[in-house]
Amino acid sequence: MRAIRGEPTGLDEEHLVRRVARGDRRAFEELYRRTSPWLTVRLRRRCSDEQIVAEVLQETYLAVWRAADAFAGAATGGTAVGWLWTIAARRLIDAFRRRAHHAQPPAAAAGEPVVRAAEDEALDGVVGDEVGDALRTLAPELRQVLQAMVLDGLSVRETSVLLGVPEGTVKTRARRARIAMREALS
Repeated sequence: MRAIRGEPTGLDEEHLVRRVARGDRRAFEELYRRTSPWLTVRLRRRCSDEQIVAEVLQETYLAVWRAADAFAGAATGGTAVGWLWTIAARRLIDAFRRRAHHAQPPAAAAGEPVVRAAEDEALDGVVGDEVGDALRTLAPELRQVLQAMVLDGLSVRETSVLLGVPEGTVKTRARRARIAMREALS
């Protein structure tokens, strides 16, 4: 790995990813320093298990180091942080699938109290009671789109990639979710 001359601290995230693609370890460290706190918070919104969050974070940055040259960037309308979040979200889904695959159903599942989802707990801290209640009444696919676009700040394209649905579907769901929220809050 060779380092490129010059300090990476003055570069934006897209340029840092481009330098990482050329093997610049300092650019990778700067990218990690800037984005890992933000990425950790986003992952925690979706998963309350700290071990899984730590594993996903590690897998994400390993994937960034290995595949930085695959980043298309602004040429395709994407951003470096959106690309990073897409990698992390896919790694998180993979972790959930692994956990579900290896999980055994509890012996007395019927008698156990229901535990609130991590997303619902995160919503309580982000939005007020009335808005949070309205969000929880949405169909899951509508709520996912709103969370990705409004709470996480993703674009339609990034939301499409994250959820694995066409951009048109994202737009339709976002519209339906806004209408349902408007009705619930009126």
